[in-house]
Amino acid sequence: MTVIPPTSASARLELTVLNAEAESVASSDLYAWLRQSGLPSEAAIRLTNFVDTVQYIGDQMISIGKIIILKIIEFCKAHPNLSAGIAVGAAVGAIVSLIPILGSYLAPIALALGVTIGAVRGHRLDQAAGGESHQGKSKFMIVTESLIEIAREFFALLGEIINAVTGTRSLG
Repeated sequence: MTVIPPTSASARLELTVLNAEAESVASSDLYAWLRQSGLPSEAAIRLTNFVDTVQYIGDQMISIGKIIILKIIEFCKAHPNLSAGIAVGAAVGAIVSLIPILGSYLAPIALALGVTIGAVRGHRLDQAAGGESHQGKSKFMIVTESLIEIAREFFALLGEIINAVTGTRSLG
């Protein structure tokens, strides 16, 4: 991937377009989508509070929080089973942490295993829904490839978020 340093004018234009897209979505619509997606109300409220985060860049007020949340929602919509698998794994880690005495020791292990297994399984379901097949491959190769693809997609999301809030662009 080659990163092209943007001119000041093109970076501001891209940031202005992203901000306009973010401003066109009401915070109440984001909250409603988060709740419909199964997120607990406390988490949805915290995320919608984050949506109100703004940053002044030059003389322009940019809705950084809303841009980040919209990018994450876009990722979740593109990878619904992967997102659900990660959420289930995180829930397993949270439940294990409630075990008296041993919970605090087992929770990090359960969280890591739960998220990893949930992410791989969800990713494989997303691939199957897209018509991708893993016939002829060993289970180890399938899991390894899935982990690599998940990492690639996660870092692509992270790059999109960073590019969105800094105003840079890249060619893939």
